[in-house]
Amino acid sequence: MANRVRSADEWAVLFSSPSAQEREKALEGLGEALCAEDEALRERTGQSVLEALVRPGAAVGPLLSALQSAWWPPPVRLADAAMQAVTAALATVEVASPAVEDAALVLANVCRVAPGQCAALEAAFGHARASVRRAAAGAVGRVGAAAAPLLPRLVPMLQDEEDVAGAALESLGALASLAPDVATPALLEQVRTGEGARLYLALTALRSLVEDARRKGAPLPSLPGLEGALHRAVQGGESAIQVEALTLLGLTGPASPAVLERVWGRLQDTNPSVAACAAVALLRLDAPSQAAVALLEFQLRAVEAPAQQESALSALEDVEPATLVQARELLKRVADAATGPVRAAVKGLLERLG
Repeated sequence: MANRVRSADEWAVLFSSPSAQEREKALEGLGEALCAEDEALRERTGQSVLEALVRPGAAVGPLLSALQSAWWPPPVRLADAAMQAVTAALATVEVASPAVEDAALVLANVCRVAPGQCAALEAAFGHARASVRRAAAGAVGRVGAAAAPLLPRLVPMLQDEEDVAGAALESLGALASLAPDVATPALLEQVRTGEGARLYLALTALRSLVEDARRKGAPLPSLPGLEGALHRAVQGGESAIQVEALTLLGLTGPASPAVLERVWGRLQDTNPSVAACAAVALLRLDAPSQAAVALLEFQLRAVEAPAQQESALSALEDVEPATLVQARELLKRVADAATGPVRAAVKGLLERLG
């Protein structure tokens, strides 16, 4: 009896055990069953977990964690049951709970195998519980093209409470290239008005859109008022935000004298990544580049300061050859003097120039 293999129902119930050892065994046992090669076993186990999710006192967090980490692909036959059970379980947890992120991944996986369930995601946008709205909004960006029609519904959710709005913004950014006419104005507004994580997410999403257009040789998206918004981001904020703002500014220029002055000022920034991105932005903007080139050469030669070297290489690695050619001579000097990985990386940049 001691060696009897537990059923999926028993593993699910054990998640509510007061014993940490029993709960760990349950997690391992359920995980193995949820990703088993035996499709029937995967389906039975998934059904048991979904039923356990909606029982009073269910261990919602561990059950959702097991589903998101091991249950792939979810059986299409269980798609309806999965959407209903996960939504019901979410209504019992707080919006900031880690379980909400696990639930978003489960919902996304279900919609990926059963795209028709995107309608259930859309319905969840209006749920009374913020935890449900957050998970539904966060799932959209992970589903892919099948969820693109939901993007217009995400825009009003940017006015929801912070956790929900953040999930909506991430999904909007993730799928922005599928509906740029919808996503771009909303992202631009977040750059104008957002702070902290919202501002950072919006900047990275817009940069991805611009880089995608440049790679394809397509016209850049219309970004009215972007320069003024970036002026604010370049002037202050966290270093990661300044890096994104400087990069986007260089990709979308030209820039006004006032903004260029701010960029030149960032060459003196104590954060080497900010300084390096400012230098690359000036190169891209065809601004007087002697100071920018000098800064990049100084960083690349900083043998005793690897962070300086890494910052310069990171800023230069995605620069297009037409801009990189302005730094050809400095790259040659560094390649002649450097050793090890830095020399190899710089030689790689030179090879791109032909």
